[in-house]
Amino acid sequence: MENVSSEQELLAMRQEGKISEEEYRQLRDAMNASSDKSSEKPEPVSDKAKSKRKLGLIAFCLMLAGFILPIIFLLILRYIVSVNNNGTDVGWFGLGIILSIALEIAAFVMGLIAWPDVFAKATVITSSILLVIMLLFTT
Repeated sequence: MENVSSEQELLAMRQEGKISEEEYRQLRDAMNASSDKSSEKPEPVSDKAKSKRKLGLIAFCLMLAGFILPIIFLLILRYIVSVNNNGTDVGWFGLGIILSIALEIAAFVMGLIAWPDVFAKATVITSSILLVIMLLFTT
């Protein structure tokens, strides 16, 4: 609808002598070209980008699991110690740390594979920091 009124305005300007025949054709062609470009659909996201996005989200979830897992095992350990009233059963926390380190390494590797994704970049940076912190405190 907008192009029709614009074309009518151009035609009226040409008839009034405000623009020449050549200017009229150039302006009409420019309007038609711009309307053709605006009606084009955006390109769909490629399968490679989708797979990188999925890998980035999986890596992010693994990183979060590696962060939360020692906390869960520590809470289980505290519950067991409070119920048994002895401090001998500390294997749960060690298991939690080992699983956490394994999950953080997996998250780091998957984040490197899916590097262009935003979640992957955040995962690589965060998991590398968490790995260094965990390794410093466990040794």
